[in-house]
Amino acid sequence: MTSKFWYLFLIPLFALLSAIEFYPLLYSFYLSLANSNGGFDLTNYGAMINDPAFWNAVNISVLYSLSSTIMAVAIGLGLTFLLLQNLRGNRFLEVLYILPLGVAPIVVGTLWAPAAVWDDIQSFLHFVLGLPIFNEVTPLFFFPVMSFSEAWEWAPLIMLVSLSIVNSTPKEIYEAADLHGASAFQKFRLITVPTILKSPVTQFVVVLRFIDAMRAFEIPLSWSNWVGYQTAVGSPVDTLSLFLYKLLFQPSFGFPIGLVSAIALSLFSITLVGAAILLRLLRSIGG
Repeated sequence: MTSKFWYLFLIPLFALLSAIEFYPLLYSFYLSLANSNGGFDLTNYGAMINDPAFWNAVNISVLYSLSSTIMAVAIGLGLTFLLLQNLRGNRFLEVLYILPLGVAPIVVGTLWAPAAVWDDIQSFLHFVLGLPIFNEVTPLFFFPVMSFSEAWEWAPLIMLVSLSIVNSTPKEIYEAADLHGASAFQKFRLITVPTILKSPVTQFVVVLRFIDAMRAFEIPLSWSNWVGYQTAVGSPVDTLSLFLYKLLFQPSFGFPIGLVSAIALSLFSITLVGAAILLRLLRSIGG
């Protein structure tokens, strides 16, 4: 009887998933269709589509996610290359490189903010090297810094995955490359990097990183305070999550829960589509 009705044991699991996953999603869909008259229509979706601030947040989120994910992969591969050189103190360096994973995102946003880093760098460049002071609050400066700080936090994850893939690669491949006189960088570029990028594990982690970056909130929130966009909607720092936060907690917007639900579902859809496209690109790169 146990083997015949094994699926009955999955009922508690599905019940739990329904409570913590499906119910909030369905209720958000319900709220997105509800109007002020007690009926159901597409008014909230129409307001969302006609709102320039929403499309600004979409552009910011996609650009932020792509740039931070690409930089995280690049930094992670760079750290992997350094650890593969068997230098003295590699164990200590590996622990040091992993440390950003333990830092809260809001702290990361503060660490890379002007008051923590860039004001001191400005002072050194201006008063010691005699260079002109640059504008820290222009989007051309702070947006790449925001993306880099996101990448800095999650690059160790790419590094750990890459090291595990390298350790499972047959050593004969590297020994054959040594016999042909390949340098360390050539082995890394021609063997290690393609092996890492072809791995389904790497592709899964990169897509997961992209999905997580699409929901970025803490680092953009931190920078919105530094650059003076605490209440402004449609600013260069507004990711979709930060945009939703401002709509909900700024009294001037009147708590538009229907519009927020419509935007939240759109964020969910955009993230899924973006993740599918990214996964397809990674598979084509990996062959």
